[in-house]
Amino acid sequence: MEKDLKWGLHWFRRDLRVAGNKALEQNFKRHHGNVVGIFFFDSNFLAREDFSHYRFQFFLETLKSLKDELQSVGSDLLVLDNTPVSGFERLLNELKKINCLPTTISYNEDYEPFARKRDGEIQVLFKQHGQEYISCRDHLLFHPSEIKKKDGGVYTVFTPYSRTWLSVLAEEGKQRLAAERSGLVYLEKRLKGEKQSIFNLTWKNVLGSSLKINSFFQDKIENFLLNNQKKITISIPKAGSIEAFQQLKIFKKKLGQYDSNRDVPALAATSGFSIFLKNGSLTTAQVIAYLKLDETPHSKFLSEIIWREFYYNILFHFPNVEKESFKPDYRKLKWQNNKIWFEAWKKGETGFPIVDAGMRELLTTGRMHNRVRMIVASFLTKDLLIDWRWGEEWFMQQLLDGDLAANNGGWQWSASTGCDAQPYFRIFNPWSQSKKFDPDGIYIKKFIPELKSVNAKLLHEIPNSPLATNYPLPIIEHATQRELALNLFKRE
Repeated sequence: MEKDLKWGLHWFRRDLRVAGNKALEQNFKRHHGNVVGIFFFDSNFLAREDFSHYRFQFFLETLKSLKDELQSVGSDLLVLDNTPVSGFERLLNELKKINCLPTTISYNEDYEPFARKRDGEIQVLFKQHGQEYISCRDHLLFHPSEIKKKDGGVYTVFTPYSRTWLSVLAEEGKQRLAAERSGLVYLEKRLKGEKQSIFNLTWKNVLGSSLKINSFFQDKIENFLLNNQKKITISIPKAGSIEAFQQLKIFKKKLGQYDSNRDVPALAATSGFSIFLKNGSLTTAQVIAYLKLDETPHSKFLSEIIWREFYYNILFHFPNVEKESFKPDYRKLKWQNNKIWFEAWKKGETGFPIVDAGMRELLTTGRMHNRVRMIVASFLTKDLLIDWRWGEEWFMQQLLDGDLAANNGGWQWSASTGCDAQPYFRIFNPWSQSKKFDPDGIYIKKFIPELKSVNAKLLHEIPNSPLATNYPLPIIEHATQRELALNLFKRE
């Protein structure tokens, strides 16, 4: 490296994009484009019980797309197989040996309990090394500490949280959305194939011959992609910030029909953004700015985005929800936890067509329509009387878009154990739900081929005999289980 050259290092985590990347942008400005990226695979994360090879593959594809993007605009990304703490310890020591420590390390904030603990350890490490660092709010439009009650208290009910969120959007939010415009212009140019040279530094510039000589600096992305691919049995969607932006443009044309079509699983009416929001190749700020949702503050789609931020607000202030019910009264519910029923639910073999279609969609695609997620979650907790944490973990193991805050919030909402949950006496009837939202059985028949020739009307009625060969009768009676669920919650 050129003697005395000041340069920046950006630590990528769940911000896998260049456009609108707050901490990366600050580092870029400080060092006039002399910034490279680093990513560490954390073995602790890969060992989690709710780990998903499908989601990991999509993450890897996103990471590879980011590496390609950075190289195309004059920077680079180094992917290492180390935990962040041990990785940074080794990295800083190795860079010190060749006298090329970065001036600044930047990263964007993450609000999950695991990530917050890790970041605290990293900050201690940086201070021990005398390393300057900066961190920024990024994947949420508002930091969880920004949306508070007048007395400084935390909102635990969505409606008042939403009102305050919208009022802050009308004030401070406008400036933040305006800052997204340059990133959106960049994405438009990228989508058109225009070449841009923005950065001025690569890892080859930084390390010189050490890049090849020192095995520590050997990039690991291709090895991870190859090894994880062996465990994939579903189709993995296209990944990366450019693909996310493409989906944003497509959804803009459907936004006008979102309110009326969003609950119909047979229609491709939802945004599909959650898979990109999870890893930060797209952010809520970019979505709101591009779709100009701040100009229609009462739109249903903006409300869904606020729900996402609300669940992060809850996870940030009440990290215990990751392991237990938000409502203390329901932490000792006597769930039946019938393992045979749970296996039937997981496989999509309960005899309730709308439930089974949803679970089979999950197994074969790694996705599930949001309305159906609520139906199957209510069925597991209120009909089968199985602990919501069993379902939450299964979803995380299967979903491409599995996100702790949203998944936990959704499950606790359905189970009536969380903040702002549906009252325990509101129990989805799977028969009426399928009749209302999939009247012609299009969605059901798509994922349950053995029911293709069955009259649609019969799919929404309690059967007296099997609807088709190899399709089971209902494993429980909804009316009976509903009463048991009511009694379960009343006892607490």
